[in-house]
Amino acid sequence: MKKLIYIILFIFINQVLLASGKVSAGITVGYQNDVGNFDEKSGASVDYQNNLSLGGIFKFDMGFVFFRSGVEYSYPIEKGKIRDGSIGNLEYTKIIFWEVPVYGGLNLTIRDYGSLYFGGGGSYIFGYGYVEGASKNKIDTQLFGTGFIAGIESEIFNDMSLLVEWEYMSVRSSPVASTGTYKDVTIDYSGNRFRIGCIYHFNRYD
Repeated sequence: MKKLIYIILFIFINQVLLASGKVSAGITVGYQNDVGNFDEKSGASVDYQNNLSLGGIFKFDMGFVFFRSGVEYSYPIEKGKIRDGSIGNLEYTKIIFWEVPVYGGLNLTIRDYGSLYFGGGGSYIFGYGYVEGASKNKIDTQLFGTGFIAGIESEIFNDMSLLVEWEYMSVRSSPVASTGTYKDVTIDYSGNRFRIGCIYHFNRYD
């Protein structure tokens, strides 16, 4: 049975590598508002944590189908602040994470201007940072969340495109702190990520 699986995987990978399409890679910068989604907790009064991100993107297009992966580092430009003791004794959040997206879906060419792509999949999250109040509770977690992605590539040179992308992902950690009112404080990595970047097309097959 294992040999059959290996043979199928070999045939699939071989066909992907020989398929009509293009291999591309590039860099992105991104933004996410209300990281941790603490404002959604009942009775909470919160100043949002906002993160900027820097990432690398890998994309493989095969006609009407695409595969997209890469890696991204997200760091707060503003820590979250919890006012008036509305979440127990928590006062600040500093949520940092690495994200490794794995998505696939449909790729639609827009004449000679570029392409529109959208699909589903998810992301691996490696979360760090802390929530702080009377004590500092460190965050150290690894999760996988499901999501959706959509983007536009617009060619600016023959081998390079401008990329604009939106991702929504949903995933929540196990409890990282206990605060009395909220006995189990979790970190919600769900939300909208917005990115812009440049992507270089290494090869094109006709």
